[in-house]
Amino acid sequence: MKRKVICFSIISLLFTQVSLKVFAQHDLSTYNMQIVPQRIFQNPAFIPDQKLYVGIPVLSGIQSSYANPFSYNDVLERDSYDSITFKVDNFLTKIATNEQFRLYSNIEILSLGTQISKGKFFVGFSIRERLCQDITIPENLGNFLWYGNAAPQMFGKYTNIAPSVNFTAFDEWGASFSGYAMKGKMSWGARLKYFSGRINATTTKSTFEVYTDTSDFQIYMKSDVELKTSGIHDIEHYLDQRVSSLVFPGNNGFGLDLGLTYQVNKNIAVSASVLDIGYITWKSNTMTLLSHNPGAEFSFNGLTLKDFTDMIGNLNTFGQKISDSILTLVDIDTVYDQKYTAWLPVRYNVGGSYSLNENHRFNLLLNGISWAGHFHPAMSVSYNYTLPHWLGLMVSYNLFNKQYTNIGAGLSINAGPIQLYAITDNLPAIIAYKGSNNYSVQVGINISINHKKQVDQGNPAQEVPPAVAP
Repeated sequence: MKRKVICFSIISLLFTQVSLKVFAQHDLSTYNMQIVPQRIFQNPAFIPDQKLYVGIPVLSGIQSSYANPFSYNDVLERDSYDSITFKVDNFLTKIATNEQFRLYSNIEILSLGTQISKGKFFVGFSIRERLCQDITIPENLGNFLWYGNAAPQMFGKYTNIAPSVNFTAFDEWGASFSGYAMKGKMSWGARLKYFSGRINATTTKSTFEVYTDTSDFQIYMKSDVELKTSGIHDIEHYLDQRVSSLVFPGNNGFGLDLGLTYQVNKNIAVSASVLDIGYITWKSNTMTLLSHNPGAEFSFNGLTLKDFTDMIGNLNTFGQKISDSILTLVDIDTVYDQKYTAWLPVRYNVGGSYSLNENHRFNLLLNGISWAGHFHPAMSVSYNYTLPHWLGLMVSYNLFNKQYTNIGAGLSINAGPIQLYAITDNLPAIIAYKGSNNYSVQVGINISINHKKQVDQGNPAQEVPPAVAP
């Protein structure tokens, strides 16, 4: 029964993505917000100008964003009589061109950092709650569910309809150390991270092929599926655990961030970073579902009219009855308490900037996320206006998720020791959210302490090595 519950839960998760917001964390605009210390999470070599910063717990960094293949207006249409129409063909077309649903979310529980050794080095510490998701829904799964097995795209050939899901919720404890080299022309940085995993679902094999015979319409299927999970099959009792088990459930992992910046000349600087090189070993409440006979062919004779009538008699359980029927047909083994290791999505940044002076700067950023055999590229071109240690303004043009109308913006204000900031990669989506397939916003409040000379004179202290600002 638990096997059926978990399979139904995963199927439900996949098909509720139309109404739920999912998150895509490219962090394009944050990377170039020069006076916001949280940019060190995008490159640990970005040494903050502040002598000391402390993030307000939970409020220092809250990020919410999503990206999927379609917008609300792409799939739903409301007429003058307030009736809603589901635009099936348009929905399937969008899935065909972009089958990825990606989710990344961060909440800073604690964040702080300080310069040491007269500004030559910087040390920082942070605790963040994080969530990563990558779901792939193949085009023909929609065709199969809507048009049936005789859909032209599938008829007479084996077609894979298996979705895959890679989902991780975890806590990150990080310690960073960075400094200057080459008389301040170069900065370097690294962050060592400990991960405490909470929930995971990792697809390592995802093949479920359907073939419809053109002569007698007999349906044949093959499966080679392996889904590893932790903390899901007993999810109804998740909050019944001891506090110590909730915080440290026994799923341990480690990670590393690396970064470099280099000031080519007075005006030009370049930077690069690699983030989340790491893994989590899952031991707590694990369950693995896998095909008993991978690649074996079996036939499906369909449902009788009575079977179908019984299923639709209660629409609340229709989906579960369908999944139960498939699980009865497909021989799936269940293995409990078998530990496994899953890697996190690795993020890459390569950036360059051209500074006219300390107030005006133009930036180019190439970004990518690699996970579960997929690479998601992105690019950003931005302009920054900065009043050092007081005000930061940014506008950007961003390309990601196969959408080309993303105009980003950022604002940071220092009012005495209090710094407030707000950043988005797609400002129009906040205004006209129904027409966009992605949305991004990050806001936070920091306590920011500048050097005494910076406060008195409004310019960088001369005894501190010049900040490299790609």
